[in-house]
Amino acid sequence: MIRTVIARRSTVLLPIVLLSLSFTAYADVAVAPAGPFSASGELAMKKGRIPVSCNTTFDGRVGGDGALRVTAVSFGGLNPLCKSIKALGLPWQGQVDSPRKLTVHDMQVTVRVPLLGGVCGPGPVSLVWRNAEASASFEQVNLGPDCAMNGTMLTTPQVDIRHPSQTGAVTQSASSP
Repeated sequence: MIRTVIARRSTVLLPIVLLSLSFTAYADVAVAPAGPFSASGELAMKKGRIPVSCNTTFDGRVGGDGALRVTAVSFGGLNPLCKSIKALGLPWQGQVDSPRKLTVHDMQVTVRVPLLGGVCGPGPVSLVWRNAEASASFEQVNLGPDCAMNGTMLTTPQVDIRHPSQTGAVTQSASSP
């Protein structure tokens, strides 16, 4: 009888605990403005031994709590190899880990080049955030099995990320021209 009561309480409590964790996952940051964003810049990517630099744009949404969703990615530029790179598995989910770090989960791209191409990922990718430039940087990011990325993306609109105790600063800087 005691085992039955414990088992029933565990069955009821576990979903409640998991649900409460999901609501507090991004509680350490405040993001302004929340909503759609575009992050663009030059991304140097290497698949195996093939390096290519492309003008890259990530489009998505960011929540005021730091929840992140990338819904579209485009690769372009003068190098014809850029047209052979495509994002897979969109949308990508992620979060703002701190005012200096973002993580995108399950990032995955394919490089369509005969013999040397293939899939990079899926895997988590950590980016360095800099409020002063409203930029996210890939700093020697590795994405298995044999891919690497380096580059800085500037956000539009300019996104500001702070600790919740600094939310007054977020509102002021987000409303400044």
